[in-house]
Amino acid sequence: MIFVEDWLIERKVDLNINETQCRASIPTHANWFGARVRLGSNDELIKPIWISVKADQLLESKLAKVKKLLDDCRSGLLFLPIDL
Repeated sequence: MIFVEDWLIERKVDLNINETQCRASIPTHANWFGARVRLGSNDELIKPIWISVKADQLLESKLAKVKKLLDDCRSGLLFLPIDL
């Protein structure tokens, strides 16, 4: 797990099937991932209607940074984030 400003990036590696899963969300609004503002499996923004978010949390520049880190996270077994 790493934080990129308000965003949490979580990573799960399953060595049995050699698969890496990564996801990103803003954890301040809910304990459960599905209830948070998050990026979907195709990096689309998912914002539950009952959550109000500060405009600076959804800036394109911030989302681009989070999406880039998700790509890096998914790219292989070794993930060493730089420039957080």
